[in-house]
Amino acid sequence: MRQEPVSLEALLADEYDRLVRLAGVICRDPADAQDAVQAAVERALRSHDQLRDPAKVRQWLNQIVVNESIRVDQRRRRWWSHLTTGPREIEPVSDVADPAGGSSAAAAALRVAFDALPVEQRVIVGLHHYAGYSVAEAAAITGIPLETARSRLRLARVHLRHILDEATR
Repeated sequence: MRQEPVSLEALLADEYDRLVRLAGVICRDPADAQDAVQAAVERALRSHDQLRDPAKVRQWLNQIVVNESIRVDQRRRRWWSHLTTGPREIEPVSDVADPAGGSSAAAAALRVAFDALPVEQRVIVGLHHYAGYSVAEAAAITGIPLETARSRLRLARVHLRHILDEATR
């Protein structure tokens, strides 16, 4: 028995909050994440008829959200750099809490270190560790070679480990 493909509208309704969280991992700003997902939804609705494999609609939608999130984040950085020469304060999308329920110094250091990663590394870390994609799937979503994705993930882990080691001293 052949299973009917899920409609894009139904998928968007079910996945919207997750897509905003995914965009938030990349953009690091709740308003930017909302903007990125809105732009991605518009783009997906316009180009839905071009999707070749309806079984891959979720991955296709994730790829659009990732691309729009990168675009929004880069646009915001350019805009912000024109206004000020100092670093931008960024509100976290969600707090990282320790299992005991309180906010720990290590969690705060991780949040700061993650925010300092280049967007290319944040995307791979977000897709792999947050969204649960394999490195190969994350590479396919972002449209980069597998070895580039592995390299970015490795560099991000080194950077995060270095920052966390300093924070625990």
